Amino acid sequence: MGVYINPPSGTKEDWLDANAEPDHSMFPLWKDVPEGYLPVCLVFNAAFTAAGVAYNEGELKAFSDPTDWRPKFWYRVRKELLTADVIGDVYVKWLKEMGVLT
Repeated sequence: MGVYINPPSGTKEDWLDANAEPDHSMFPLWKDVPEGYLPVCLVFNAAFTAAGVAYNEGELKAFSDPTDWRPKFWYRVRKELLTADVIGDVYVKWLKEMGVLT
């Protein structure tokens, strides 16, 4: 299941600029994710951008696939900022059930 940042107002890019820390890794590793943070990958598709939350190692590997041609920028987001307004209440509940969010 994909979890994406979709702020209630403004763009994903504006939200990331205001709430996230850039991560200049081209292929970040799960072991390097700081405690209390999750990686977010801003993906440039042909017609739109998507800001995918890598909530586990498998998602991180999927977003950092070196054969994926799309331009990407990485960010680190504090877990407490991933609220229902930003990712949706269904995803917050699901991530809490999985132990990713508290």
